[in-house]
Amino acid sequence: MAQTLLAELRIKKQLIQETVAEEANIDIERYKDLEAGLTYLKYEEAGSLGQILGINPILLLESAKTINYNIGAYARTIYAEKYYEGEEKER
Repeated sequence: MAQTLLAELRIKKQLIQETVAEEANIDIERYKDLEAGLTYLKYEEAGSLGQILGINPILLLESAKTINYNIGAYARTIYAEKYYEGEEKER
């Protein structure tokens, strides 16, 4: 599984999941789900986590809704909730 932005920032700050969850006042199981990309981030959580991890909360919210692919001429943003993994068609 790809590493989420939350996990990447937490690791760079050398924090453990329990510490981040406690400081953000989020249940540890919910935080683990957020970090794994299994649930959506709430606005209040984004504010708390942004402060702890040193990032603009808006960036956290935006990254939770999209998957970015950079593959040259085919670079695009795919909105994860509407994306269907299928074959690419020739143009």
